[in-house]
Amino acid sequence: MFYGILYPIVAILTVITNVLVVGVFLKQRMKSPTTILLVGLAIGDAGVGAVTLPLHIYYHSLQNYQFTMEYPGCIYYHVAPVISTILHTVSVWVTTALGVQRYLVVSHPFKGPKYCTITTSIVVLVYIYVLATAMYFPQFFYLQFREIFVDNGYGHMVYVCECRRTSVPAVYEDKLKILKLSLAKLIPCIILTITTILLVKKLDEEARQSGRLHADQQVDNRETREARLIRRTSLMIVIIVVTCLAVEVPNGLRYLVRTINPEALDPETDLFLVSVLNVCTLLNFHINFWIYICLSQEFRKTLRALFCRWNQKYQKVHLVSQSSMKTTSENL
Repeated sequence: MFYGILYPIVAILTVITNVLVVGVFLKQRMKSPTTILLVGLAIGDAGVGAVTLPLHIYYHSLQNYQFTMEYPGCIYYHVAPVISTILHTVSVWVTTALGVQRYLVVSHPFKGPKYCTITTSIVVLVYIYVLATAMYFPQFFYLQFREIFVDNGYGHMVYVCECRRTSVPAVYEDKLKILKLSLAKLIPCIILTITTILLVKKLDEEARQSGRLHADQQVDNRETREARLIRRTSLMIVIIVVTCLAVEVPNGLRYLVRTINPEALDPETDLFLVSVLNVCTLLNFHINFWIYICLSQEFRKTLRALFCRWNQKYQKVHLVSQSSMKTTSENL
């Protein structure tokens, strides 16, 4: 049910909504250090859904897991989860960068913006994508594949995939477990928790100060609007971070238990947990779109303008098509 029905639906929605997020935040008027990181986050989130979607549709929705795996489908079956893990790690690290960036901007309003620039955000994204890829890159070489011709048991010769385990896992697997547990699970969750608590305290403190100043009429309307915008953006980032933690903490705890004692969970329970957590992770990637919709007026305006522009282009193409068909029929 999870992988055959629910996962493909959530994956499709995740890809569509995150493509829209990228289209909106790349508009010139929407560009900022925060939105650049949000674009990097959306690309990673959409990538997870796009890479795993064909796998789940073919093997689970269509129930082709019952048949012998063909070549080169076996290569994709091995490569897709690795790419998905890379992009998942990217999403966790980018979310961590968002939390740290927002805390610096709010807590240090004079120094923060000097360091948290668009250029800095781009550099951070490049480093994150490169390091995440490097960390999991050896997993691409865990197995070797080749196409072989065998009897299917019914007197027919068919092509199937033969895979052999290489020597790479023996050298790398233990190190990867430590890296994944520390860099992709525990450390990001700890950083996110600390920065979120500090950020919420700082926002609460500034809200009280702003209320007192506004009551004393010591600030003008423009300053009030700017303060509201900063608080709204910070609130948006806080919600994104909290939803990320709600999924990543259980993921990290499961991975920690499995690392300490691989037999702590029976196979059926572990498979159920993995299925639920994978769907929840993908759902979290999709939810970000609705957070932007609810908390960012500029996002709503730009998205509406984007749809209107697409609608106008469609109407122009439709009118040209109708005019061409009418001219052709008159000539005939």
